[in-house]
Amino acid sequence: MHLTNRSSRGVSLVEAMVALAVMAFGMLAVVGVQSTLRLNADVAKQRSEATRIAQETVEALRSFTAVDGAGGYTESIVNSGPIAVQGLVTNTTYTVQRDVVTYTDPPAKALRVTVRWSDRAGAAQEVALASAIAAAAPGLSGTLAVRPGTAPAGPVRRPFRRHPSIPAQAKDLGVSSAFVPPFRPWMAIVFNNVTGVITGVCTFNYNTASENITNDEIQSCNNTTVGQLLSGFVRFQQASSGPDLTAADVADPPGPALNLRIQVTLTSTDHPQSPICFDDANSFSVGNGELPFATYFCVVYSNSSATWSGTTTVEPRNSFGSNWVVSDDDSGTGPDADTRYRVCRYTPAANDSQAVSNQDHPRNYADVGGNLTNQNFVVIRSQKHCPAANPSTTDFVNTNTLQHQPAPS
Repeated sequence: MHLTNRSSRGVSLVEAMVALAVMAFGMLAVVGVQSTLRLNADVAKQRSEATRIAQETVEALRSFTAVDGAGGYTESIVNSGPIAVQGLVTNTTYTVQRDVVTYTDPPAKALRVTVRWSDRAGAAQEVALASAIAAAAPGLSGTLAVRPGTAPAGPVRRPFRRHPSIPAQAKDLGVSSAFVPPFRPWMAIVFNNVTGVITGVCTFNYNTASENITNDEIQSCNNTTVGQLLSGFVRFQQASSGPDLTAADVADPPGPALNLRIQVTLTSTDHPQSPICFDDANSFSVGNGELPFATYFCVVYSNSSATWSGTTTVEPRNSFGSNWVVSDDDSGTGPDADTRYRVCRYTPAANDSQAVSNQDHPRNYADVGGNLTNQNFVVIRSQKHCPAANPSTTDFVNTNTLQHQPAPS
C-alpha cells in the first residue's frame, strides 16, 4: 500500500506573493506615520520659535523709555510689517507684522503681533499674540512693588479687584462701591466697580452715611447719574528762605496744608449741572498745622457725549483766620509777603505748549471720557518758582512741575 505524507507540503508561490503584498502595505503605512510625525514635530518646533519671536517683539515694544519724544511710546509702537526674521529654527523664514490701535482716553494702545511662516509641506502657518500697552511713564513701573502705606508721600492706592480709579476708601458693595466724601457724612458717591463710572450721588439725612453704608441706602440714587471722577492731592512747600526750589524740594514736601477749595471751570457744554468738589482741607483740619497735604475729589456730570473739557484751579478759602492769596509777586517783601503763594502742577510736560494726555495733567483738559486720578498740585511761596526735574538724574514724573496759577502770560 502507498501512503502520502501530507505534512511535507510546502508554501505555494501565490501564498508567498500575498504575504509579501500585505507586508508591503504595512510598511507603507509605517512610513506614512513616520513622515507625519516628522512634519508635526517640525511644525511644533517652528511654532515654539514663532511664539518666542512674537513675545520678544511685544516685550521690546513695552521697553520704551519715554512716553513722548524720539524713540518713545508714540514713535515706537506703530503698525509695521511684514518684516522677514530669521529664527533659531533655520529651515524656514518668519515674517513679523504689528497691528496697532491707539486709544486717547485713557491713553493706551492695543497691539497684535502676528508671526507667519511656511512649514516643510508648504502650508501657511501663523502665531498671533495680543496685548495692551498703556502710556504710563516708565518711571512709575517701580510702584508695582510698593506695599500700601510704605511710600513716603503717603497716597498709595490699590485696586481691590475693582476699577483702580475708585477711591480706596470707598466701601465695596459688590456691583457698586459707595464713597463718603471728606467732611460730607450725609453724602455718598456711587461707582460702578467694573467701569469706575459714577452712577449716583446720594444725599441722606445729616450724619447717617458712614462706613456701614448698605446697598439699600444707595438704591434711591444708584443709576440716576452719569459722571466722571477728578481727584488728586495738593501738597505744600512752605520754605520761604534760601535758594530757589529744586525738584527734590517738591518730591515730598512737608506741608502744612492751607485752607482751600478746588474749582472746575468747564469749557464744554450741555452738562446737566455744574461740577461739585470735596476736599479735606478746611478751617478745622488745617487749624493746628498737622495736615501735610490736601486730598480732593470732584464729580463732573457727563453731557450727551459723555465727555468734558475745562480746567481746574486751587482757590484759597479765607475764613476763620486763614488768609492767603495766589500771586506772581516774587519779591518776597512787603507786609503780606508771607501770604502770597503760587500753584504748580505735577506733569511730565516740559512746557505748556507740549501736548500731553489728560491723565498727564495738562493745563486744559480736552474731551475727558473717563476718571482722572493723581491730578496733583504743589503750592509754594510766591518768591519761589515751580521747579523742573532733570529726567536723567531724578524721578521726572513725580517731581517735574509747571506753573499753573497765576497762569503764565
